[in-house]
Amino acid sequence: MYHRVDAAKLERLIQAVYENCGLPAEKAAFMGQCLVDADLCGVHSHGSRWAPNYARSMRSGGINVKAEPKIVQDRHATAIVDGDRGVGHIAVAFAMELAIEKAKEFGSATVSIRHNGHCGAMRYYTQQAADAGCVGFAATTGGTMIAPWGGLERRVGLNPIAWAAPTSRAYAYNLDMAPSVVAGSKVQMAQARGEKMPLDWAFDAAGNPTDDPEAAFKEGTLAPIGGPKGVGLGIAAEILCAVLSGGRYGEDQGERGGGQVVQAVDIEHFQPLDEFKRRMDRMVDHMKSSKRRDGVEEIFIPGELEFRRKERYLKEGIPLDQPTRDSLRKDAATAGVPYDVEM
Repeated sequence: MYHRVDAAKLERLIQAVYENCGLPAEKAAFMGQCLVDADLCGVHSHGSRWAPNYARSMRSGGINVKAEPKIVQDRHATAIVDGDRGVGHIAVAFAMELAIEKAKEFGSATVSIRHNGHCGAMRYYTQQAADAGCVGFAATTGGTMIAPWGGLERRVGLNPIAWAAPTSRAYAYNLDMAPSVVAGSKVQMAQARGEKMPLDWAFDAAGNPTDDPEAAFKEGTLAPIGGPKGVGLGIAAEILCAVLSGGRYGEDQGERGGGQVVQAVDIEHFQPLDEFKRRMDRMVDHMKSSKRRDGVEEIFIPGELEFRRKERYLKEGIPLDQPTRDSLRKDAATAGVPYDVEM
């Protein structure tokens, strides 16, 4: 069962819980904003459902609450950032700001992150770049849940990739996608709600399509998009995020901690920003003006639906499912803070 919660109150709840876990107030506030932004965009698989998981890791020491992202290598348009096993979102946002700063000087920049934690929806970081007048790219390693094409064993990570580019509209083009048919978190959410999955989401241990989330997570694999193409995208992301940075890759090969890569391309190094936005607007218009299939009322570009949901959820509240609300309520009680987010 879904119930709406107030976005601002949800941010404050997450901040209060993380401060109770020892995270400094400024970083705790950022995490509240970052996780709730995902929920506002309808990306609940990477939103506040993760808040209690992160809190448990902070309390157990799995996440270093005292971590500060550190630049360990800085060479002109490239850099490597060490996350020091901290909250993943903080190090990736720091790295993207660094990439933007370097792109303004050199035209484009690439920053790798290693020894980092789970960092949520990649669209958040590419939006940083778009807001700064850049084309942004971001990718991260994820749980190893995809088999090589033709294989049965988990070898390829759920390594999402994202791109964003500014327009003169209220929203940017912002594509954020996993190399699997769905994000692994969506399978977990179906399992928590006791629901079956569509048969094209995952395979069981024998390689047969399954609608059982438990069978998929116990010994199965997730289905790659486009068959071998999705496998190839997942491997490419792992090369950029982990092999290149010196971080962990494959089945725990390399050092502990996740890896990411962010890139920024400064548009003004190629053409005036206003001209680029006009060209983007014409591209968007061209896409949306296509003849539509029966039953399709409107064509959307990546980032547009998320923007519309955000506008609506800010007014009406965010719809959260029962397992997420129960988990947040329990975590609030553990931290000794009031659970007052439901509308």
